Amino acid sequence: MARIARNSKTDSRSARAKLAARREPYWTKVSEGCFLGYRKGAKGGTWIARFRSEAGSQAYDSLGAADDFRDADGLSVFSFDQAQAQARDWFDQKAREQAGLLVALDAPYTVSDALRDYFAYRENKGSKGVYADRKAAEARIIPALGDVELAKLTVKKLRDWHHGVASSAKLVRVQSGKARKIKVLDRSDSDAVRARRATANRQLTILKASLNHAY
Repeated sequence: MARIARNSKTDSRSARAKLAARREPYWTKVSEGCFLGYRKGAKGGTWIARFRSEAGSQAYDSLGAADDFRDADGLSVFSFDQAQAQARDWFDQKAREQAGLLVALDAPYTVSDALRDYFAYRENKGSKGVYADRKAAEARIIPALGDVELAKLTVKKLRDWHHGVASSAKLVRVQSGKARKIKVLDRSDSDAVRARRATANRQLTILKASLNHAY
Protein backbone atom coordinates (compact mmCIF):
# COMPACT_ATOMS: atom_id res chain seq x y z
CA MET A 1 0.00 0.00 0.00
CA ALA A 2 1.30 3.45 -0.92
CA ARG A 3 2.46 5.65 1.92
CA ILE A 4 -0.01 8.39 2.83
CA ALA A 5 1.22 11.92 2.09
CA ARG A 6 0.53 14.04 5.17
CA ASN A 7 -0.54 17.68 5.45
CA SER A 8 -0.99 19.08 8.95
CA LYS A 9 -3.48 21.67 7.66
CA THR A 10 -5.95 19.24 6.13
CA ASP A 11 -5.35 15.69 7.38
CA SER A 12 -7.62 15.99 10.42
CA ARG A 13 -11.07 17.38 11.09
CA SER A 14 -9.80 19.66 13.85
CA ALA A 15 -7.07 21.11 11.62
CA ARG A 16 -9.49 21.80 8.77
CA ALA A 17 -11.86 23.58 11.15
CA LYS A 18 -9.20 26.29 11.61
CA LEU A 19 -8.88 27.02 7.88
CA ALA A 20 -10.53 29.99 6.19
CA ALA A 21 -13.20 29.25 3.62
CA ARG A 22 -11.99 29.92 0.09
CA ARG A 23 -12.53 28.76 -3.48
CA GLU A 24 -8.91 27.78 -4.13
CA PRO A 25 -8.32 24.37 -2.54
CA TYR A 26 -5.63 23.69 0.02
CA TRP A 27 -3.37 21.32 -1.89
CA THR A 28 -1.36 18.31 -0.76
CA LYS A 29 1.24 16.88 -3.12
CA VAL A 30 0.71 13.12 -3.30
CA SER A 31 3.36 12.43 -5.94
CA GLU A 32 4.88 14.16 -8.94
CA GLY A 33 2.05 15.85 -10.84
CA CYS A 34 -0.61 14.44 -8.49
CA PHE A 35 -2.36 16.53 -5.84
CA LEU A 36 -5.21 16.15 -3.36
CA GLY A 37 -7.14 19.34 -2.67
CA TYR A 38 -9.45 20.38 0.14
CA ARG A 39 -11.90 23.17 -0.70
CA LYS A 40 -13.36 24.82 2.41
CA GLY A 41 -16.93 26.05 2.10
CA ALA A 42 -19.38 27.68 4.47
CA LYS A 43 -21.06 24.33 5.16
CA GLY A 44 -18.04 22.06 5.13
CA GLY A 45 -15.42 21.03 2.64
CA THR A 46 -14.97 18.79 -0.36
CA TRP A 47 -12.06 16.77 -1.73
CA ILE A 48 -10.66 17.34 -5.23
CA ALA A 49 -7.96 15.49 -7.14
CA ARG A 50 -5.67 17.26 -9.62
CA PHE A 51 -3.51 15.51 -12.21
CA ARG A 52 -0.87 17.22 -14.36
CA SER A 53 0.15 15.38 -17.52
CA GLU A 54 3.66 15.28 -18.93
CA ALA A 55 2.52 17.88 -21.48
CA GLY A 56 1.48 20.19 -18.66
CA SER A 57 -2.30 19.93 -19.07
CA GLN A 58 -4.36 19.70 -15.89
CA ALA A 59 -7.34 17.47 -15.09
CA TYR A 60 -9.56 17.62 -12.02
CA ASP A 61 -11.94 15.18 -10.36
CA SER A 62 -14.42 15.83 -7.56
CA LEU A 63 -14.06 13.03 -5.00
CA GLY A 64 -16.79 13.82 -2.48
CA ALA A 65 -17.44 15.54 0.81
CA ALA A 66 -14.92 15.77 3.63
CA ASP A 67 -15.84 14.34 7.02
CA ASP A 68 -16.05 17.79 8.58
CA PHE A 69 -19.51 17.32 10.09
CA ARG A 70 -20.48 13.76 9.15
CA ASP A 71 -18.56 10.57 9.82
CA ALA A 72 -16.75 9.14 6.81
CA ASP A 73 -18.52 6.25 5.08
CA GLY A 74 -16.13 5.69 2.17
CA LEU A 75 -18.94 6.27 -0.33
CA SER A 76 -19.81 9.95 -0.39
CA VAL A 77 -18.07 11.24 2.75
CA PHE A 78 -14.32 10.72 3.05
CA SER A 79 -11.60 11.19 5.61
CA PHE A 80 -8.24 12.56 4.46
CA ASP A 81 -6.79 9.06 4.09
CA GLN A 82 -9.85 7.75 2.25
CA ALA A 83 -9.88 10.73 -0.11
CA GLN A 84 -6.21 10.20 -0.86
CA ALA A 85 -6.84 6.53 -1.65
CA GLN A 86 -9.65 7.56 -4.03
CA ALA A 87 -7.38 10.14 -5.61
CA ARG A 88 -4.59 7.60 -6.14
CA ASP A 89 -6.99 5.31 -8.00
CA TRP A 90 -7.94 8.22 -10.25
CA PHE A 91 -4.29 9.19 -10.75
CA ASP A 92 -3.56 5.63 -11.88
CA GLN A 93 -6.44 5.81 -14.35
CA LYS A 94 -5.20 9.12 -15.77
CA ALA A 95 -1.66 7.77 -16.07
CA ARG A 96 -2.96 4.74 -17.99
CA GLU A 97 -4.96 7.02 -20.27
CA GLN A 98 -1.86 9.11 -20.89
CA ALA A 99 0.12 5.98 -21.74
CA GLY A 100 -2.60 4.80 -24.15
CA LEU A 101 -3.38 1.72 -22.07
CA LEU A 102 -7.13 2.34 -21.81
CA VAL A 103 -9.16 1.42 -24.86
CA ALA A 104 -12.83 1.95 -25.66
CA LEU A 105 -15.11 -1.04 -25.20
CA ASP A 106 -17.52 -2.23 -27.90
CA ALA A 107 -20.23 -2.89 -25.31
CA PRO A 108 -21.10 -1.26 -21.97
CA TYR A 109 -18.91 -2.52 -19.13
CA THR A 110 -21.09 -3.57 -16.23
CA VAL A 111 -20.62 -4.40 -12.56
CA SER A 112 -20.86 -8.10 -13.46
CA ASP A 113 -18.06 -7.65 -15.99
CA ALA A 114 -15.90 -5.90 -13.41
CA LEU A 115 -16.46 -8.65 -10.84
CA ARG A 116 -15.74 -11.38 -13.38
CA ASP A 117 -12.45 -9.79 -14.42
CA TYR A 118 -11.48 -9.05 -10.82
CA PHE A 119 -12.00 -12.64 -9.69
CA ALA A 120 -10.12 -13.94 -12.74
CA TYR A 121 -7.23 -11.62 -11.88
CA ARG A 122 -7.15 -12.89 -8.29
CA GLU A 123 -7.28 -16.52 -9.42
CA ASN A 124 -4.35 -15.95 -11.76
CA LYS A 125 -2.40 -14.50 -8.83
CA GLY A 126 -3.28 -17.47 -6.65
CA SER A 127 -5.11 -15.31 -4.12
CA LYS A 128 -7.03 -16.97 -1.30
CA GLY A 129 -10.74 -16.58 -0.66
CA VAL A 130 -11.79 -16.12 -4.29
CA TYR A 131 -14.46 -18.84 -4.14
CA ALA A 132 -16.11 -17.36 -1.04
CA ASP A 133 -15.98 -13.82 -2.42
CA ARG A 134 -17.46 -14.93 -5.74
CA LYS A 135 -20.32 -16.68 -3.95
CA ALA A 136 -20.94 -13.56 -1.88
CA ALA A 137 -21.06 -11.46 -5.04
CA GLU A 138 -23.44 -13.89 -6.73
CA ALA A 139 -25.76 -13.78 -3.72
CA ARG A 140 -25.91 -10.06 -3.00
CA ILE A 141 -24.05 -7.87 -5.50
CA ILE A 142 -24.88 -9.25 -8.93
CA PRO A 143 -28.66 -9.62 -8.45
CA ALA A 144 -28.95 -5.96 -7.45
CA LEU A 145 -26.18 -4.23 -9.42
CA GLY A 146 -24.84 -6.72 -11.96
CA ASP A 147 -26.47 -5.12 -15.01
CA VAL A 148 -25.54 -1.56 -14.05
CA GLU A 149 -22.95 0.04 -16.33
CA LEU A 150 -19.92 1.27 -14.43
CA ALA A 151 -20.31 4.67 -16.06
CA LYS A 152 -23.82 4.90 -14.56
CA LEU A 153 -23.02 3.51 -11.11
CA THR A 154 -23.77 6.43 -8.82
CA VAL A 155 -22.99 6.98 -5.15
CA LYS A 156 -26.73 6.88 -4.42
CA LYS A 157 -27.05 3.44 -6.01
CA LEU A 158 -24.13 2.19 -3.94
CA ARG A 159 -25.51 3.65 -0.72
CA ASP A 160 -29.00 2.26 -1.35
CA TRP A 161 -27.60 -1.18 -2.14
CA HIS A 162 -25.31 -1.17 0.91
CA HIS A 163 -28.17 -0.13 3.19
CA GLY A 164 -30.39 -2.80 1.66
CA VAL A 165 -27.87 -5.56 2.35
CA ALA A 166 -27.32 -4.36 5.92
CA SER A 167 -31.06 -4.45 6.65
CA SER A 168 -32.02 -7.54 4.65
CA ALA A 169 -32.75 -11.09 5.75
CA LYS A 170 -29.82 -13.46 6.15
CA LEU A 171 -29.32 -16.01 3.38
CA VAL A 172 -28.85 -19.46 4.91
CA ARG A 173 -26.49 -21.86 3.17
CA VAL A 174 -28.05 -25.07 1.86
CA GLN A 175 -26.88 -28.06 -0.15
CA SER A 176 -26.29 -27.51 -3.85
CA GLY A 177 -29.47 -27.78 -5.91
CA LYS A 178 -31.81 -26.89 -3.06
CA ALA A 179 -33.71 -23.62 -2.71
CA ARG A 180 -31.89 -21.04 -0.64
CA LYS A 181 -33.48 -20.31 2.73
CA ILE A 182 -33.69 -16.92 4.40
CA LYS A 183 -33.64 -15.92 8.03
CA VAL A 184 -35.58 -12.75 8.82
CA LEU A 185 -33.50 -10.12 10.59
CA ASP A 186 -34.60 -9.52 14.18
CA ARG A 187 -33.93 -5.81 14.62
CA SER A 188 -34.21 -6.14 18.39
CA ASP A 189 -31.19 -8.46 18.35
CA SER A 190 -28.19 -6.11 18.42
CA ASP A 191 -25.75 -8.92 17.64
CA ALA A 192 -27.72 -9.91 14.55
CA VAL A 193 -27.89 -6.30 13.38
CA ARG A 194 -24.12 -5.89 13.82
CA ALA A 195 -23.52 -9.14 11.95
CA ARG A 196 -25.62 -7.97 8.98
CA ARG A 197 -23.75 -4.66 8.89
CA ALA A 198 -20.45 -6.53 8.94
CA THR A 199 -21.63 -8.69 6.05
CA ALA A 200 -22.70 -5.62 4.09
CA ASN A 201 -19.30 -4.01 4.70
CA ARG A 202 -17.45 -7.12 3.53
CA GLN A 203 -19.47 -7.20 0.33
CA LEU A 204 -18.90 -3.49 -0.19
CA THR A 205 -15.16 -4.18 0.11
CA ILE A 206 -15.42 -6.82 -2.63
CA LEU A 207 -17.37 -4.49 -4.88
CA LYS A 208 -15.01 -1.55 -4.38
CA ALA A 209 -11.99 -3.77 -5.05
CA SER A 210 -13.51 -4.89 -8.35
CA LEU A 211 -14.23 -1.29 -9.33
CA ASN A 212 -10.69 -0.22 -8.46
CA HIS A 213 -9.34 -3.08 -10.57
CA ALA A 214 -11.57 -2.05 -13.48
CA TYR A 215 -10.12 1.46 -13.45
